[in-house]
Amino acid sequence: MNLLILSHKPPYPVVDGGCHAMDRFVRDLLKTFPVAKIQYVCIATQKHPFKANEIPRNLGANISFSSVEISTRINPLAAFKHLIQQKSYHISRFKDNAILNKIEAITQTNQLDYIFFESIFCGAYIDEIMSLSNAKRVLRAHNVEHLIWKRLASNTRNPFKRWYLNHLSKTLKDFELDFMSKNDHIFSISPRDNDYFKQKGVPQTNYIPVSMKGEQTKDLKANSICFLGAYNWMPNKEGLLWFTNDVFPMLLKKHPALILHAAGSYSEEIKGLKNKKQIVLHGFVPSSKSFISKHGIFIAPILSGSGVKMKVLEAMSLGVPCVLSKHAADGLNLPALIPVCENNQDFIEKVSLLLQDKDFAQRVGLEGLKYIKDNYASGLVTAKIKEILIKV
Repeated sequence: MNLLILSHKPPYPVVDGGCHAMDRFVRDLLKTFPVAKIQYVCIATQKHPFKANEIPRNLGANISFSSVEISTRINPLAAFKHLIQQKSYHISRFKDNAILNKIEAITQTNQLDYIFFESIFCGAYIDEIMSLSNAKRVLRAHNVEHLIWKRLASNTRNPFKRWYLNHLSKTLKDFELDFMSKNDHIFSISPRDNDYFKQKGVPQTNYIPVSMKGEQTKDLKANSICFLGAYNWMPNKEGLLWFTNDVFPMLLKKHPALILHAAGSYSEEIKGLKNKKQIVLHGFVPSSKSFISKHGIFIAPILSGSGVKMKVLEAMSLGVPCVLSKHAADGLNLPALIPVCENNQDFIEKVSLLLQDKDFAQRVGLEGLKYIKDNYASGLVTAKIKEILIKV
């Protein structure tokens, strides 16, 4: 069996939740089809360069990685042209002849059985791929992309910016639903997204969660909360700024020794957070698990976005108690004990309760860990992948 995976960025190093989800999918595919030959082609950009030395050595010899470097920098003239043509500028930035040439070479020398798209941005090549190969096409949908931009627009006060974000959302939606119709199957990593696609007339969609390993953190650090994410993804930046401006100052009044630790790519560049009282910016950290384990309660103050939040799953897989916004809990059928917040005051009260009651915090952490073991075990995921692909 020959498989091709196309991704809009390299999965390694694992610098954000998207990379984490891609890494887990690679590992689950290798378990599902242990004798398959897998070629992984990723798009390398200025934000996400390809680093061959970061590829884990334990993946084995049946998978090979390659990349094509392109520029996805925003071109104002091209953006205006797409605005007039009512086409998605998001997608066109990932279209490049060098990538198409790479795909052509692979399809000419390999009889492919399946082609997997990691996110819709690789869908820029769908029409050419359909003419080049008879392989079954499978989109792995990390989220509903156009809803991210729609929610960002609704949270924006500037009327022109809101109008433009709504335009981006509409053109992205048109492309996203059309691209889905051209795939033989959709793997949605969120049950809520899966339901949304079905409501939009995409019958070939199934919920396939991201697998997770469960392992308990020994001790929870006192007077410490943390958040981790890539801040070139707008919902992370938006959420952290909201929390530090509207929630954290009130928490400090109740817990004067409290420290907020924020880590992830570009965290040190967020204006307004440097030199702010009792906020520590760590920048990129090599191990997200190590960071989360060492810095207390995990908060996820996400106000927009779509799809399952990988860092939430990762924190729960470590037995770390989490306090989530409603959007951070999207797609998760969580136990009642896991705190999910509706507003500022809700966040303050629920974080305070965990800070004040160590035993309760431990119970919340253990409940999250059990939830991960019951719903995200690798064996459950690989069995579902195999069952569905046999039917495609």
